[in-house]
Amino acid sequence: MSRRARNLIGLLLLVLIVAGATVWALGWRQGPPPQPVEMHGAHSKLELHEVATIVASRYRGRMLRAAYVPPTPAEREMGVRAALSIRWITPDRAVLSIRLDARTGRFLDVAGAGQIKARIAPNR
Repeated sequence: MSRRARNLIGLLLLVLIVAGATVWALGWRQGPPPQPVEMHGAHSKLELHEVATIVASRYRGRMLRAAYVPPTPAEREMGVRAALSIRWITPDRAVLSIRLDARTGRFLDVAGAGQIKARIAPNR
């Protein structure tokens, strides 16, 4: 085998290793996709524009992603039948993970750095 062929094979292997590592790293960070939730009734869940309005009334920023997910056991004990998992980016580029009750819009959990700075004070 010529030197040029060996160099080409080596370069090809390097590209495959880098591509595989990138795919693995991206898949690792994202985690498994959320499972779909069975919803019953015409008005069982909030529309996504309603969800964005609810979260925007409490936190500055915008919605990156929202998905209907099954409730955790603790949420189920509180009477939650379906939950929303939301990724919210603040003006300072902090990403918040927010969970809402999919029927009522009640906040179940908020996690992530930058919550206090992004918080909009409630009107009293």
